[in-house]
Amino acid sequence: MTRTLRRDIEVIFNAALEPVRAGDAVRAHLAIADDGHVIVGGQQIEIGEVGVYAIAIGKASVTMVDAAAERIGERFTAGLAVSKAESPSQNPKVSALLGSHPVPDGRSLAAGEAVLRFAHEVPDGAVVMCLISGGGSSLVEDLCDGVDLDRLRELTSGLLRAGASIHELNAVRSRLSRIKAGGLMRALSHARVYNLIVSDVLGDDLQTIASGPTVPPLDSDAEAVMRRFGMPGTLPSLREQRALPMPPTTVVANLSIALDSAAKMAVELGYEPIVLTRSLDGEAREVGRLLASIVADGATGKASFGRRSCVLAGGETTVTVRGDGAGGRNTEAALAAAMRLSGVGDVALGFLATDGDDGTTGAAGAIVDGSTVAAVERGDALDALQRNDSYRFLRTREAILKTGPTGTNVNDLAIGLIG
Repeated sequence: MTRTLRRDIEVIFNAALEPVRAGDAVRAHLAIADDGHVIVGGQQIEIGEVGVYAIAIGKASVTMVDAAAERIGERFTAGLAVSKAESPSQNPKVSALLGSHPVPDGRSLAAGEAVLRFAHEVPDGAVVMCLISGGGSSLVEDLCDGVDLDRLRELTSGLLRAGASIHELNAVRSRLSRIKAGGLMRALSHARVYNLIVSDVLGDDLQTIASGPTVPPLDSDAEAVMRRFGMPGTLPSLREQRALPMPPTTVVANLSIALDSAAKMAVELGYEPIVLTRSLDGEAREVGRLLASIVADGATGKASFGRRSCVLAGGETTVTVRGDGAGGRNTEAALAAAMRLSGVGDVALGFLATDGDDGTTGAAGAIVDGSTVAAVERGDALDALQRNDSYRFLRTREAILKTGPTGTNVNDLAIGLIG
């Protein structure tokens, strides 16, 4: 791979992250007016004597709550954040807890108990900022009667391994939970709730982001999902719940913002940007091969675009687990792409998670080109793909990109360059 193409993909990826970093996104939508009112998403709100509270759930929770506390200043009373990574808050008024992701464990249950206790202890009429980002479905949980942690883990792991979409997974998880599908909002019914959300869901579906703890639930056929993926057992019956109002909600960062910023940087680097889709989904290896075919056609004169083009796509794929290897959806897509690009010159294609965390590998994903998989290595590459061992294979080819936590989570980006 030419170092220039890999470097340019990294530059474009970093540019995509800049406007969607969770802390900055919160700061852009939250302020204190001269008269002491708090301004949330352009709406001016009277705080009252008790100040402002914050509950932050998700991978970007600590970054978001620290930004909120900074903007609110001395009127900030207390906050609670639950995240995946060890990340202490910079504000002494904030308590930070750890949950488990992508499969919940005892820490997730302890976090759910703490969140609901915090919510119930908020004074009547207080303003509560609910700062929601991706990953919250697994990080925070309070189970319905008759459901235990083993059952939750069984269903979560089974659906993930079967390649269920985030919508399907969260439809099932919501039926097991007292905190999802508006459960946290019910616990805050005595307070004034305002949502600031970093979306990791295609179309910014509020009921799916972190399983919608602070928005009214939608009807979903969780039983159909169970049947579709052959999950054993039954789900708790739907409970009668009074209707919930939709609280004022602002999506402060999402995939479209990231893609627009990536396209702008591509222009600055001398490429013509082509945004193929903002709703990419499907099986990772199939998506990887398809996007690689599009890039290869551009490089070989078979497409309506050609040299100095930047092909962009955003979304989130799934992986049907067939083996016991190491990898994530982005490394799996990248390995499939590398096999299709084998022998094609002057191209590169990256599949990267905006949160810097692709599966359980500790990598953001991988950047591949026509030399990543040589013709004589196709058999080894196919074997790795069949065993879901994309990470190990690509690591030996120096294709893996590690960024560490990025401070945001707005799906995945695919960036293809034709040099």
